Amino acid sequence: MILLNILILLPHLTTIIATTTEDTLEHVIAEVGKDKLSPGKYLEKFKGEDPKKYLATVGDVGIVLDIENYSGLELVDPVIYVHAGYKDEKYGHPHNVGGTQKEVFLYHNYKKVKRSVGSISWMITKDGKPIWENESKVSRLHFMWDLPNYYCKPETNNTVSVGFHSHEKAKITEEQQTEYYDHHLKRARVFAHHNHFLARVNISRGCLPSVLLQFASSKKDYKSGQVGSSIVDKLNPADEEFSLLSILLLSAGVLMGVVVVVV
Repeated sequence: MILLNILILLPHLTTIIATTTEDTLEHVIAEVGKDKLSPGKYLEKFKGEDPKKYLATVGDVGIVLDIENYSGLELVDPVIYVHAGYKDEKYGHPHNVGGTQKEVFLYHNYKKVKRSVGSISWMITKDGKPIWENESKVSRLHFMWDLPNYYCKPETNNTVSVGFHSHEKAKITEEQQTEYYDHHLKRARVFAHHNHFLARVNISRGCLPSVLLQFASSKKDYKSGQVGSSIVDKLNPADEEFSLLSILLLSAGVLMGVVVVVV
C-alpha cells in the first residue's frame, strides 16, 4: 500500500523536482549577479547602445540573441546551421563565450526573405579542456530558434529550444548541427539540465524578438570563482547524485508526513 502511494506521488514530485532544478538556476544567477558578467567583443562594440536598434536597420525579421554564462566554464567551438535567413555580417559569427561573460549575436533576413531560422551549439569546457562523460563523450549546449510566420506580425509566436547533447567527438559538423535543429524543432523545450549543467531560453513575440539564453552549473567545481558553496550543493536535483533512490526516499518522507497528519 505504501509503495502504491509512493507511485501515485511520483508524478507530482517530478514536477516539484523540475521546478526546484530551475530554482537552482535562479539561485546561481542571483549569487553571481547579472551586473558581474563581463561583456564579449560584440557587446563592447555596441558601447551601451541597444542592439535591437541596429537590427531594425538591417532586417525586418530576425533575432537579437543575448547569452549569459553564469558558470566558470567556457562555451567554445561554436557550430551554426542557418536554415532560413542570414548571419549578420558584423555580429552574426558565433564565437566562444567565456566564464561569467555575456555576449550578443544577431540573425535576420536582410529584408530579403520572410524568415529567420537556425541552430547553434557550443562545446562545454573547463580550463580549455572538454568535459568528458564516461571518458567517451563530450557535452555541447544546443540552441534553436524559429520565426515561423511568412507574414510576420507583432503578435507572432516564435519558437526557441535549448538542450544538452553528448557527442563522441569533440568537434561536430554543420550537417550534424542540422540534425539537432530538426530534433529541437520537433521537441522544443525552454529549460534543460544535464550532468550539473543548467540552461534556459525565452523569446518575445513579433518580427524582431529578443532571445535570452542563460547557462550555469550547479556543481561547485564548475561554478564561477565569484560564487561560494551554498545549501544548493547539498541537495540538488540537477546533480547526478540526486537519483531515483533520492526521489523514493523523498516520496517516503512525504508519505510519512501525510500519514502522521491523518493519524
